[in-house]
Amino acid sequence: MPVGAEEDIVRAICTDKWDGERLSPSLFVGEGTSVSRLSLVPLVDHWDLFRRYVEQPPERRLEMIGEINVGRLQELGRNYAPPVELTVEPKPEDWNTAHAEIPQRITRGLANRIVPELRLHHQPTR
Repeated sequence: MPVGAEEDIVRAICTDKWDGERLSPSLFVGEGTSVSRLSLVPLVDHWDLFRRYVEQPPERRLEMIGEINVGRLQELGRNYAPPVELTVEPKPEDWNTAHAEIPQRITRGLANRIVPELRLHHQPTR
């Protein structure tokens, strides 16, 4: 059963998608985009999860976490030409019970609409 439109999801933003100034649309291009559900794991806990399982130092370091509401993501897809019905499907992993996936293929053009809508979270200071 797809994740509800009221939920917020997050995606790790590593140095391979962020050059210090610009966020690459490739963060969302393709199919099977991995995301995580904030309703199951709070944002503060995602930092450690993403550092342990997504980051691959020294080449790929976690820089930020991008957040978007599922309903807003779906609206962006529906308003794109041609429209894309985006869903977020739960895909729990052993390391992340909140893991989910956007199974539909997202084009670079649609990704260019999604990326500016992300709420960017910077690493908390320790």
